[in-house]
Amino acid sequence: MKKVVLMLLAGLAAPPAWAQSHGAMLPFYGGQIGLSGDLHVEFVVRDGLIRAWVRDHADKPVAAVGKATVLVGAARHEVSFTEDGAGLKAELPVKAADKVTAVLSLTAQGRPLSARFAQAELVQPSLTGAALAGKAVFERVCATCHGTALRGSDQGPPLIHAWYAPGGGHDDSQVLKVLREGTKGHMWKLGDMPKPEGLKAGEDKPALAYVRAMQAANGIDQSAPLPGMGGHSGHSGH
Repeated sequence: MKKVVLMLLAGLAAPPAWAQSHGAMLPFYGGQIGLSGDLHVEFVVRDGLIRAWVRDHADKPVAAVGKATVLVGAARHEVSFTEDGAGLKAELPVKAADKVTAVLSLTAQGRPLSARFAQAELVQPSLTGAALAGKAVFERVCATCHGTALRGSDQGPPLIHAWYAPGGGHDDSQVLKVLREGTKGHMWKLGDMPKPEGLKAGEDKPALAYVRAMQAANGIDQSAPLPGMGGHSGHSGH
């Protein structure tokens, strides 16, 4: 039995070869996309829970039930999903910043569906100057929607994401414009971004410096565009 458990854990720790590789299947909620047969699954880690959505190739939601085996660091959890709106959720002791590997075992359209996902632990770089000042601004003004780990929430998208890489359709001038004015949502199913409340004059550039520092530390730069961005390039929206 011990050998079987160790083999399972080793398998869970291996990163999925296709994670974030199916760019044509665009995420609605800022998550990773995986294929299982003719369906695709979106998966995200939030503080205190995981979420999943099953959709067909027309991007129509598909009802599903099931469970997940989740590694949070070295801790293993078995959780059952409950229905939550158009998707599923399962509560467990996890943070969006954690290293997570999850195997989803679902049933949809009367047949089994399996998908595996992984995310790395958030890298926290040493900050100086504008980026250090911007961290406090971000935590006060932006983190409620974009998450303290910059990996998104149910109210806003992840900023540690290739769609927001420098030069990836969201250059500094566009991001600063959004910070000052807000924007209409067009890339995600998370609604519009209102004009940020509480952002004081001169705080926009430090906030951006912090976001760029966190992106760079976590592998988001001009050399890592998201496959399948297509028509999203050049947009300044949310």
